[in-house]
Amino acid sequence: MLDSRESSPPVAVPDPVSVTGSRDVPELLLGVLRSIEPYEACIFEAERDGDFEVAAFLRELRRQDLIRAREATRLLKRSLEAAYVNVGKVGEPYVELSAGP
Repeated sequence: MLDSRESSPPVAVPDPVSVTGSRDVPELLLGVLRSIEPYEACIFEAERDGDFEVAAFLRELRRQDLIRAREATRLLKRSLEAAYVNVGKVGEPYVELSAGP
């Protein structure tokens, strides 16, 4: 089984959906990206302990997180590009975001 004494304590991530009233969409998408947790050390530890079911479960969590992160990045980029178009019309400063394929 996983030994939590060797691992750093989990970071509390606020539920982005529960606070959407005071946040805008880009902030919500950034919250999705911030919530991604690394699984490699835990997967390695589970395999070392012979718990391949836990290792497979963690791999699936990692896969789902990567899918959400890619989609959040795409949507955030789109949102920022739209903001750039609107700001470009006014001539104010803007922020560029570079995202992978």
